[in-house]
Amino acid sequence: MSDSTKPHLDDRIDRYVRNELTTAEARELAQQSLDDPKLFEDLTSSALANAALSSPSVRERLQRTDSDKKVIRFPWKVRILVAGVAAAALVLFAFYSLKSSSLRQNPPSLAQNQRGETVAPALKPALAFSAKAGQPLLLASDLQPALARPEGTPIFRSPEPGSRSPKSTGSIVSMDDGLAAIDLGSLDGLQKGSELQVFRDEHSTEAIGRLVVTTVFRDRARGRVAGPEIQVQYRVRVPAAAYLGALFQQVEALSGRGNPSAARVAAEKAVAWAETANVPPGLKRIAFTKLAALEYQTGTPAAAEKHYQSAVDSLNAASHASVQEQSEAFNNLAVLHLLRGDYAGAEAPLTQAVASSPKTNITYSRSLNNLGVLAELRGDRPKAEAFYSDALQAIERISDSAGQERRAVEANLERVRSSR
Repeated sequence: MSDSTKPHLDDRIDRYVRNELTTAEARELAQQSLDDPKLFEDLTSSALANAALSSPSVRERLQRTDSDKKVIRFPWKVRILVAGVAAAALVLFAFYSLKSSSLRQNPPSLAQNQRGETVAPALKPALAFSAKAGQPLLLASDLQPALARPEGTPIFRSPEPGSRSPKSTGSIVSMDDGLAAIDLGSLDGLQKGSELQVFRDEHSTEAIGRLVVTTVFRDRARGRVAGPEIQVQYRVRVPAAAYLGALFQQVEALSGRGNPSAARVAAEKAVAWAETANVPPGLKRIAFTKLAALEYQTGTPAAAEKHYQSAVDSLNAASHASVQEQSEAFNNLAVLHLLRGDYAGAEAPLTQAVASSPKTNITYSRSLNNLGVLAELRGDRPKAEAFYSDALQAIERISDSAGQERRAVEANLERVRSSR
């Protein structure tokens, strides 16, 4: 303590002894004493004196006549106890005052998400497969990691490890009495009856004939040709929709074997093809949703949300999506909003998912559950409980519903009920 500050401090101690300090000054003095052992000792001594003098028995003894006066002695344990209590009372009072002042100036508030919405504290949603105890559980199709298929499980038209990717164009490798053999097959999306256009070379834009597939193998096929002077080495092109279907098959095969990174590359190729080729809008939606799911599974949720949004935007195209496609796209997009804290952005697609899905569809119960999560995150537990109850009833009406999803809804319902 510097000499320049000591007179001012002594004055405050004297005023403390006389109970003349304001509340603010007492708080400041108490705070300062925590960092100054000498000051703390002085305050303790003063508190001892005040405590002793304020005792009625002590005052009575001090006021006795001279003949009755004698030395007043207090046991040392009592002195220490009185001093400790007095000093503790001073510090506790000061801290209580400081805390009360801080709370008045900075009242506690609920947590806020990215859009500034008030949400229930300490709640963070998660997909059922990755959640920790106590987290609200979200339900969605496609967003959970694909499990590898058991070894030996047959996959229709799926590529074996190390096989080539689907091709959109090929060549005539031989001709025999109006039948042409080509280097394309089921791996490329061909099936019996598929019709391919024939071109002179890969740069040609005008077809000179066609080929109708009569026999198809994995990576080759035969078909009857129609057109003048079709020759070996002429090019054939797979119909756009058939080739896109082959890409989808490859995505599913790679994902099913537990290789989501390679599956994502194949899905990116499918999206690129769908956006440039002449394919129905419904197939484009499938490409977007497959890529979105794989983007999430491989750790890029922002990209997943972008592709699900593209799928939802395409629902107004001329070729309408099935009810299942619509409701799943809306629900999955909403789940991605919820996972990143965009609760306002999740509400509209969830409402649309419920409205567009039949009550016997599993997506209907998933969306009801997710509306319950949204209500719980906003702190509305009664509303959340109602949604969870409706979701559980909906699941019970579906005979082939997954047990994991039922348990997730039951866990959500139990949590909100136990918090009442």
